[in-house]
Amino acid sequence: MKGTVKIAYWDTEQKGRRPTLLGDFQGTPTLRLYKPKRKQKPGRNAEKIFNDYQYERKAVDMKRFLDAQMPDFVEKIKEPADLVKFEEKAKRNNLPRVYLFSSKPNTSPLTKYLSVEFRRRLLLAEIKPNKKNEAILKQFGVTELPALIVVPPLNEGEESTEPEAIRYDGDGFTRNKLNSFLSKHALKDPVSAAKKKDEATSEPQESQTEERENDKKKSKQKVSSSEL
Repeated sequence: MKGTVKIAYWDTEQKGRRPTLLGDFQGTPTLRLYKPKRKQKPGRNAEKIFNDYQYERKAVDMKRFLDAQMPDFVEKIKEPADLVKFEEKAKRNNLPRVYLFSSKPNTSPLTKYLSVEFRRRLLLAEIKPNKKNEAILKQFGVTELPALIVVPPLNEGEESTEPEAIRYDGDGFTRNKLNSFLSKHALKDPVSAAKKKDEATSEPQESQTEERENDKKKSKQKVSSSEL
């Protein structure tokens, strides 16, 4: 989990007031996960929600819990219609488009990490390996999985022709190598989400209770911890 989750320890028997962020808890030892609320201003993570760990104290179960709880801003492409929506969203916000052709049915922790690290600086789509997406693989000339392709946004004043796609040809899909590659093509500053023409000017925010319930459901799912 190095590089994706920060782990801190608090000794409840030491003197002094504990940090306000820790909140109240019953009994020790207690494992508690804190994560930023999903809907905040670009670049801000001050508002947190928490979820207590209630499963076996084994490393494999703890890792599965953390993998499932990681924030996820990946656009899941299960069929061509999803790809159309993804591209419209990217163009509406003038964001670089990243197409990840995955060899796994589940979204890996590495992919989630990248979607958070570059949130609002690029839009990451994960094309699932199924029959419905075979035409998308042919469209991009993908013959081996995994594969990663970046399509830059149009610059101001440029004609509305599709920019040339950039393929990742690095040796291995590791966190450091993918982070370095995407850093070269992501926007320097995050953008604010552009509204669709038929959307209202404001969106209802999820309550902390709703987010916590969703997190509990996620933690029960078995998430593959393999790479792409």
